Amino acid sequence: MAEKQIYNLQIDEIFKQLIPPLTPNEYMQLEENIVKDGCREPLCVWGNTIVDGHNRYEICTRLKIPFFIQQIDFNSRDEVIAWICANQLGRKNISEATRRYLIGKRYEMEKKLGATNPSGKNQHYEKEVAGQIDHQPQMQESKRLTAEKIGKEYNLAEVTIRRYGRYAKYIDKLAKEDPKLVSEVLTGKIKISRNNISKLAKQSSEAVNNVKTQLNNKNSNFVSYSKTRRIIPAKKEKVTVKDMPVYDPDAEISSLTLTIPSWISSINRTLSVADFDKTSYEARAKLKDGLKELEYTVNAMLLEIEEK
Repeated sequence: MAEKQIYNLQIDEIFKQLIPPLTPNEYMQLEENIVKDGCREPLCVWGNTIVDGHNRYEICTRLKIPFFIQQIDFNSRDEVIAWICANQLGRKNISEATRRYLIGKRYEMEKKLGATNPSGKNQHYEKEVAGQIDHQPQMQESKRLTAEKIGKEYNLAEVTIRRYGRYAKYIDKLAKEDPKLVSEVLTGKIKISRNNISKLAKQSSEAVNNVKTQLNNKNSNFVSYSKTRRIIPAKKEKVTVKDMPVYDPDAEISSLTLTIPSWISSINRTLSVADFDKTSYEARAKLKDGLKELEYTVNAMLLEIEEK
């Protein structure tokens, strides 16, 4: 272990994003402990890049408090990511969404590493050959062995590990469109099922923004989408007690349900009757825009329904 001093280390944003953020109270407590007792735990680094200890590094460099570093040897970034995921999964205060993501991300990385060697052996998996234990220096597991190993470690079925792997890929894809939304999902501030995460990850950035607006305002009263795809708040009218009808929570949904068959009928009729080869570009463009608008709204409605 190197001597205690203030090191100038690098921060890899991908590595940092894999580490669940501390709550304000947790961060404040960590800072108080470091000020009082110094930085007792070493920061784990790969070369000159932090792989564990980002919060301690920020506090120590800001307050000019020396710290230890501990070098950890990795052969690739994928190994670093797998290690970070496994290390963070040891924390007790992570949300269930974060736990699923970290398990899935670890599985995807180790599966990728294992695919580089058809023998399916690595430093975490031992295979008996001719009565002896054969060790390989790098992680080399097949898809099945990776899911089996990680499943045993976290007491989960192999199929669940693979499902978490798909969830992690969808989360990563969605993070490119809206990192703030993903952060709120992983911390549990916004709850979206795994199935709906996969659907949302396949949508355009406009659709993601629409759904996010719906989720952030689900307790508000909305009536429609405008042409710019912003939600228009319902106009408030003064209503007396005598004017108020008997409350029916299903009324709006029932009314909407009755109109859907007419939409389907109109679309099917157009498909069977219209000669698209003879229609103008302007007409087709307007129809395309209208259908996209409908698609965005339908996706937002489906997500709302399936979350209940």
